[in-house]
Amino acid sequence: MRSRPQLLSFALGILALIGHSALAQSNGIAVSKADMGAAHPAAFSLITDHELVVSLDGQWRFHPGDDPRWASATFDDSAWPLLRSDQPWSIQGYENMSGFAWYRFTVQAPSTAVPLALLLPSILTDYEVFENGKKIGGFGRMPPHGSLRFNQTFLYHLAPAPAGATLQIAIRVWHHPTFAAYLGGGPRYGGALFGDDTLLEHLFRLSQAERLTQVVSFFAVGILNAVISVTVFGLYLFRRSEREYLWFAILLLMSALLAALTVSDFILNFPLGLRDFLAETLGAFGLAAALFFFSRVLEARRTLMWHAVLVVALLDPLNVVLYLLRYASPATSTSLRVLFDLPIEVYILVLLFRRALAGSRNARLLFVPTILLYGTGILGGLILFSFQLGWWPRTLATINQWNVVQTPFPVQIQAFVQLIFIVALLAFLIRRFAKSRAQEERYTSDLEAVRSLQQLLIPETLPRILNLEISTAYHPAQEVGGDFYQILPLPASIPNAQPDTLIVLGDVAGKGLPAAMTVSMLVGALRCLVETTGSPAEILAGLNRRLVGRGSGFTTCLTIRLSPSGTLILANAGHLAPYCNGQELFSPPALPLGLDPNAVFSEQTFQLLHGDRLTLLTDGVPEATCRHELFGFERTASLSTSPASAIAEAALRFGQADDITVLSIVANH
Repeated sequence: MRSRPQLLSFALGILALIGHSALAQSNGIAVSKADMGAAHPAAFSLITDHELVVSLDGQWRFHPGDDPRWASATFDDSAWPLLRSDQPWSIQGYENMSGFAWYRFTVQAPSTAVPLALLLPSILTDYEVFENGKKIGGFGRMPPHGSLRFNQTFLYHLAPAPAGATLQIAIRVWHHPTFAAYLGGGPRYGGALFGDDTLLEHLFRLSQAERLTQVVSFFAVGILNAVISVTVFGLYLFRRSEREYLWFAILLLMSALLAALTVSDFILNFPLGLRDFLAETLGAFGLAAALFFFSRVLEARRTLMWHAVLVVALLDPLNVVLYLLRYASPATSTSLRVLFDLPIEVYILVLLFRRALAGSRNARLLFVPTILLYGTGILGGLILFSFQLGWWPRTLATINQWNVVQTPFPVQIQAFVQLIFIVALLAFLIRRFAKSRAQEERYTSDLEAVRSLQQLLIPETLPRILNLEISTAYHPAQEVGGDFYQILPLPASIPNAQPDTLIVLGDVAGKGLPAAMTVSMLVGALRCLVETTGSPAEILAGLNRRLVGRGSGFTTCLTIRLSPSGTLILANAGHLAPYCNGQELFSPPALPLGLDPNAVFSEQTFQLLHGDRLTLLTDGVPEATCRHELFGFERTASLSTSPASAIAEAALRFGQADDITVLSIVANH
């Protein structure tokens, strides 16, 4: 039994032999060109020490067509032409030929009886192998189906043969018509071997292991993509409003699935149609996610051009169907796939370039990794497209498969630039997340300060006023609201007399922090005005002057002056009319505060009797919504004779859509 170092040395020697050997073909019998191996330390012999393996690269007998007699060992093939065994038949005089063809050659067993095997490289597209007329293996399926797969190197074990016997090997090939004009039939390249079964078995395993190293980089990048995709999706779950995390997670997931497809195809050898369709579908969804991601972080509008490039990219997988159904050749289908991907890649790069020139910090941070990824993709696509037109050799057409490094395993350009892109964008999103988190903490701090201020501005306890029973309910739609109310005693006009009460209810347009800041300003202004006037109309006019020119919103406001005797003076600035015993108190139309600096507000006088209930509320009550149905003014009017808390609870149960504030006043004089 040979040691592992000897086997590795032997494998390297065989690989060298494949690269430069030529087969003697005087009578069609293959003979060994080199003796390899070492049986004794420091002593080597070309007579006794040699490995029983021979290269089959050279010339094989060839004939188009199909006849089962051509597998026979006794068939005379001397009239058949000779073709090189390391090149497809399309470049040896049989261009665009599909269908059946046969190869034949003979091998001579060694002088000592040993188990023998045959190592064959990739042969397009389906084939069967015969030894002395007996089938010993093959790949794919023969017509009428065919496999549409690209096979790899396979090892075939031969039947025991007498020492020195001559064996006839026949290979029946069927080349799929889909690829006849695109890829030549027969052997794709050299590397066929014949000889000792044990040695070829070990060599086959070594070649398979070496072949798997070609996808190690894709496997590593795929695992990285999957892990980061889950991580970024977790960030999205924390920030549902920031969709860029979702799109980037989808982009990474598509890349991970593409890497998994590449690795799986290398091992399982999927049918080409299935592999191409899955790859183009995953690629299309990945490009679509990239478009959404960059549009989000670069704040791009979704124009007609934006939608056009998105639709074109999503239609890309249909080009695979064209060659599967033979509506187009594989070359045409490949060219169309390149052209369908190109617009969205160019759109992203142009968008990035324009935003960078405009001074966008996000665009400048993303510029280099994105240019590397999509620039390489565009260049590779254009070269591949040119190859389909015959302008470039095949070696340049596979630029995306060039290796950046070879050790410890090959890393292709495609995997390398994708790694740079992933790491750079992950750093970008982490920075963005940290920045958003810091802004959120500052916002929370500011919000807490405003909430504390608003709690001071919205009375927590109501003043005790003679002859009045007052109840309130206040429910902001967010942390802080835009509704406000104040109940203030006015200076008495007569010493020792019971003062009148000023009741103000308002609703600032909008919600949240901006509305709360406006409330703070209005309440402060109100308390200053009360020191100089007790007229509801003058108070509204003063608030209007303070509000005009400060922001783009407006405020509705209702002001009431109520005397101990029940006299009520009312001024309204676009607010809901109050209810008295379930009936609206009429007030003439008026503009809300903040729209017209010259607005004039009128006053109306009413008399409250003992037991009358006056209800003031904001539009959060009638505008409560349940399944697109409004709470409405009829329900509001029917509930207006209820306590404030009952009215507010009814609107909340129905479905709060805005701030809800209710004041209920019962006269007891």
